[in-house]
Amino acid sequence: MTVVVPHNTTVEDAIGKVDRSANHLFEGAGDGFVELVDRKQSWNGPSMDFSLTARVGFISLPISGMVVIDEINVTLQCELPALAKNFLGEEKIHADLDRRVRAMLIA
Repeated sequence: MTVVVPHNTTVEDAIGKVDRSANHLFEGAGDGFVELVDRKQSWNGPSMDFSLTARVGFISLPISGMVVIDEINVTLQCELPALAKNFLGEEKIHADLDRRVRAMLIA
């Protein structure tokens, strides 16, 4: 899944905003029923790789991806398990992530 949001600022400022807010990107997903564990992120220039595990009861779903920041946009690319897409719906997940990225850039 790919979410592209214009950042309307400098690359450096956008990197700072994303770095400060990245841990909150997936929080609250699934209306609070989802626990996020094993969070990892690492930056290489304007690109951040991330991974985490979303747990719902006894089900664990790995999520990984990359955030790339260029002169105009923040692009979030993530690999979501089929179960997440089927259970929550890809359109709903996309809309929620778009909203969260936009909120991250305002902070």
